[in-house]
Amino acid sequence: MTSSTPRLPSLRRELLKALTVVSMGWVVAVFLTVVIGVSRQVDDLMDGALQESAEVLYGILMLRGNDLPLAAGSSMPAPLHDEGLVWQIVDERQAVVLRSHKAPTTPLLPRFVAGFSNAAPDWRVYALELPTPGQALYVGQPGTDRAESRYEVIAVVGAAVLLVGLAFALWLRRRIVRAMSVVQDMSLQVKAYDPMRTETDLPPAAREEFVDIREAIRELGQRLAARVEREQAFSAHAAHALRTPLAGMEVQLALAMKEAPPGAQPRLELARESVNRLKRVVTSLLTLFRSGEQLQLEDIDVARLVALMQVEALVVHVDADCKLRGDANLLAGALANLLDNCVRHGARECWVSCSASEGGQTLTLRDNGPGVSDARRAALQAALDQTVSSESGGLGLKLAALVARAHKGRLTIEPAPGVEGGFAVSLFLGVPGPRAH
Repeated sequence: MTSSTPRLPSLRRELLKALTVVSMGWVVAVFLTVVIGVSRQVDDLMDGALQESAEVLYGILMLRGNDLPLAAGSSMPAPLHDEGLVWQIVDERQAVVLRSHKAPTTPLLPRFVAGFSNAAPDWRVYALELPTPGQALYVGQPGTDRAESRYEVIAVVGAAVLLVGLAFALWLRRRIVRAMSVVQDMSLQVKAYDPMRTETDLPPAAREEFVDIREAIRELGQRLAARVEREQAFSAHAAHALRTPLAGMEVQLALAMKEAPPGAQPRLELARESVNRLKRVVTSLLTLFRSGEQLQLEDIDVARLVALMQVEALVVHVDADCKLRGDANLLAGALANLLDNCVRHGARECWVSCSASEGGQTLTLRDNGPGVSDARRAALQAALDQTVSSESGGLGLKLAALVARAHKGRLTIEPAPGVEGGFAVSLFLGVPGPRAH
């Protein structure tokens, strides 16, 4: 995938995103539920402790109430200590007559209300009426102490809930990643699967859901392999069958040229050139279908390769240091057919150049022939890009396109720059360039 290709949706990313959202929602919901439940439970426990403390004090007052030093604003003697609960005894005028040493001097409640009350500024109070007429017992707890206790419990329980939720989410994430890795493994196996090579056969399915998929892919691959084998066998047989009579025709034409009068020589020469051109096409077909997908990559000096070809009536200019890496036999067949096209379409000169690009290398041929219109060039390119047979385009171009495709590349037809009315083709080869020496 290139940088310009839009990023496709990913099943793995979508599952992980859904897991993250669900896990976070679940943790938040459980945390809020725990906060509400714990807050109420802690309040109930502290109210129970407040009520029990008031009832214990009430029992003590019933036993020793006459011995208490009741006086306005007096407090019980006690060593310095922190009081979680304070208490007061008030008379009928709501005046404090006895209190614990941390209790305020003013009454916790402005008026007596039996049971629990919330008093200003921040007190939770439980009130009991004493046997002495007009007297009441107030037991209170500061709201700050209650809030602190509540928050401590919420923090401990909430942290435990969050940790458990996080551990559960991480476990689920690992399970999803592990399950999706099986899909990734299968995609890599399918990518490496070549029905023409038994060693790349798909391994047994790792999951029940993949059994039918694996069998469908193998059946399709076997059908394609059988079809390719039939086509290769037919093409090879046809090429062999054609090569023998063509060789005989060449010999007969050579003898005829020796015996024919001068006036018949040009026509015989054209016939001989046509036979040679057909022989090159047949040789290219035979080489292509013999090679299959097993490319024999090697460093190629394009100038030497062109020098070995007998291309009459065409001057070929090859750039210095024009070197490629590829299958020499296939590229020789492609070059021979492309140069032959130049001659057949009226070109007298052809320029050959090489260039390196990201992910491969490019071989470009441009001639000084009449060229083609933009519409014709587009039609030829469309025909070459098709993987099925098309009547558009010449056989030479199609063979060159097959050679480029065998190198994981593409043949492109483009206007010849700098040559008026010329024709140019570029073979992009998707294999690394020549090795540095």
